[in-house]
Amino acid sequence: MKCGIIIIIIGVIIAICHPQLTLQGAINGLNIWFFQLLPTLLPFMIVSNILLSKDITRPLLGAVSPWLQKRMRFLCILFNLFAGFTFGLPIGAKITQNLLDDHVITEKQGQILLNNCNVIGPSFVGGFFLTNKLQHPEWLGITFAILYLPQLCCCVLSLLRILRTPADDEPNSPAIHMKKATPRLKNCFQILDVAIMNGFETITILGGYLIMFGILCMYIKELSIIPCWLNACLIAILEITSGIHEIAALAIPTNAKYLLSIPMLSFGGLCTAMQTRSIMRTTSLSIPKYLRHKIIYAGISAACALLFYTTLC
Repeated sequence: MKCGIIIIIIGVIIAICHPQLTLQGAINGLNIWFFQLLPTLLPFMIVSNILLSKDITRPLLGAVSPWLQKRMRFLCILFNLFAGFTFGLPIGAKITQNLLDDHVITEKQGQILLNNCNVIGPSFVGGFFLTNKLQHPEWLGITFAILYLPQLCCCVLSLLRILRTPADDEPNSPAIHMKKATPRLKNCFQILDVAIMNGFETITILGGYLIMFGILCMYIKELSIIPCWLNACLIAILEITSGIHEIAALAIPTNAKYLLSIPMLSFGGLCTAMQTRSIMRTTSLSIPKYLRHKIIYAGISAACALLFYTTLC
């Protein structure tokens, strides 16, 4: 606690001494939030909040067959997997948090989902990284396999092992409670209002972290004593969007840029880890375990990318 307070005080002093760098870093973080994160993630957050709302799931459970009701947990896990690997982080963490808060999945299942399906989005990898920065969209298929296949296989195998052996903390099937009837239109608007407010609350927290890490990245960028390639890698470890931009700007071959970027993309950056920790604050899931898995997958992705590079050569 004392160490954290000291770091905050030092950060405030540095910000006061270098107001121009602080302002530019805040602008960079705000631009990433407003032009990339807000339009790409907010709609999916609102949609997922609507789909996972109890006012939606309870009538659906009442309408479907008992056979399907018993498998509702499995369907929710499949939805978490699909959304996590399709929409990109932190959608996977947000849906995991919703399912845990509603007691649909166990903590073990939630930890597996958090460790494996909170990944960088395919649109970011294919659009921003491969197309805009490297100008090699033809590497899309192999890059997706390198980044996503190890995590997807590990997640599916771990979940199958747990689902076959029910744990002591296995939650009961989602209960169907009859509520007093409310006007349908009013109820629909209430669901939408809550989904939008929750989505904006989450996206605003993510923006705050982006601004803080944008300032930190700007200070690191100004450290001329660090080699350019190491400086770019440090920025990527902190915040992935700024880091990929810096790596792409290096005066090195494209293959080298690819090899440097792949483990960074797999790790996702400390900024996204802090965003994930904030989202999971209402749960007891372990963020250190999440970070350990991210580091392991970064190493696996780096090895696979090196193999791909040697095959090309």
